[in-house]
Amino acid sequence: MTERPDGVMLGGMTTSRREKAEVLGAALKAARQQAGLGMEEVAERLEIPVEVLARVERGVMVPTISTLTRLCVILKLDPDTLPELPEMSD
Repeated sequence: MTERPDGVMLGGMTTSRREKAEVLGAALKAARQQAGLGMEEVAERLEIPVEVLARVERGVMVPTISTLTRLCVILKLDPDTLPELPEMSD
């Protein structure tokens, strides 16, 4: 299978990078809420602006690998339980 620049996989299921980012963001938001943590607290612990965390949770922005790793630690979230990830960089 090959991937087009818009994130659509050719020869398989078509899911755009944006859709994957939205699913990831929703999963992270649900985990944060389940942990009983507010956005401000999590953003402060990540040392990022609340607006950035909000964009990640809405699927507008994909976190870096290091941010996602720290977020999993804060939320006590097993990274293997996360949905399929969009292309990410560090």
